[in-house]
Amino acid sequence: MTTNSGLHHIEFKAADVPADLRPGPLLGRTVNYEQAVGIFGRRTVEHIAAHYNIGDELGYRAYVALREKAPKGRAKEIYDAAVAQGIDAVADPPAELVALFEHVDHVPDWVDWDQLRRGSIAYWRAGKLVVMGLAYAAIGAGFRTYGGSRELVMSRRLIEPDQVGRRLTETLRWAANASRPDGMRRSSDGFRITMQVRWIHAAVRYYCSRNEHWDWNDWGISVDNTDAVYTMGTLFAESVIRALGTVGVRLSARERDDVVALWRYIGHVMGIPEDINFTDWADLQRKSAIIRMLEHPADDGCRTLLDSLVTYMCEAEIEGFQVLPAFVDSRLTPQRKRTLTNGLMRAWAGDEICDQLGVPDNALRYLVPAAKPFVTVHDQVLRKILKQDDEAKALRTLREFDAALTLHDGETEVADPDDVVRMLAKNSSSTDAVPGR
Repeated sequence: MTTNSGLHHIEFKAADVPADLRPGPLLGRTVNYEQAVGIFGRRTVEHIAAHYNIGDELGYRAYVALREKAPKGRAKEIYDAAVAQGIDAVADPPAELVALFEHVDHVPDWVDWDQLRRGSIAYWRAGKLVVMGLAYAAIGAGFRTYGGSRELVMSRRLIEPDQVGRRLTETLRWAANASRPDGMRRSSDGFRITMQVRWIHAAVRYYCSRNEHWDWNDWGISVDNTDAVYTMGTLFAESVIRALGTVGVRLSARERDDVVALWRYIGHVMGIPEDINFTDWADLQRKSAIIRMLEHPADDGCRTLLDSLVTYMCEAEIEGFQVLPAFVDSRLTPQRKRTLTNGLMRAWAGDEICDQLGVPDNALRYLVPAAKPFVTVHDQVLRKILKQDDEAKALRTLREFDAALTLHDGETEVADPDDVVRMLAKNSSSTDAVPGR
């Protein structure tokens, strides 16, 4: 099918989208389209841009079916039963729910459980540096994406001071459980929590699709597949691998492929379709480059999100764990932590992203390249001479990380979808809900 502009676009069957929704290449969030086509080829770029208007259709349709057909107040209970016990535990399930669980219960042929376990060990064997990479190169830098941050800006869950810590902890709890050894096995917590996040995403899409303040022709569909690829692949896999390499922990080609396979499967369970999901390190790098080129620059909303996160990390006491090493964290004032955080983000996320997000530059950025030779030698000595047990190191890192993620009275493991929707409803109509608009 061809539009009047001459742009080709892919037919799709996304639920609950306006009939006159612009194709992905013509959305307000899409920039540099023809430039990307010239570099990467029209077919690939067109396909990625088209998925700005396509989401997790299986998960979403199951959510809508339960919301509309299940006894009042029991939709989530039925979904949880299917997650915990399998679809056979649900009496007379709607066809949409059956389709969802037929999909997630069928492990793709490309999944090698030994490889996923190796990927988990490779991901976590660098200890504290992994947590720093997650904080500074993945989660923080992730706010650079203009279209993908709209739901967070509208809900203000990472803007309101009393919400930031909860949101960060929920994200880290999911990431740690999903990426730990065997975490994505059908009976494991990582699989269960990933399916809970999938339900939250469906709830957010359901609300935004019916919200008069959702700007379809600027942002596309809520919780779209292209942003999911960016989150699972670019941020949690590629950005962390690159951050570790920048500071001196170099993953081998096999380790990189193992880590990518792990996050590919996490993305699969989260609902990323096979036709856009990344397949290996080379494919991930190519898709990341295309998405970065296509994405509208960060706006005031993105910068507000990052500022709130940095303020929390520098001022709050995170029980049982600090992002910075303890001997550094205990000796710095909040303002000095912020200066160090800005420098580390500059070193790990890069100038282009930090310029867009308004991260001040400072000389502390040079700590990372200065430390690289020493970290490299230390890593090589531990692994090649002292024969470090990588699996034991990874598991020890995760145990330490778990201390900060322990559930306390009144807390939920991941976000309560009803709470997320309430915050969207409360804030989306405010003129201040989306800074910069």
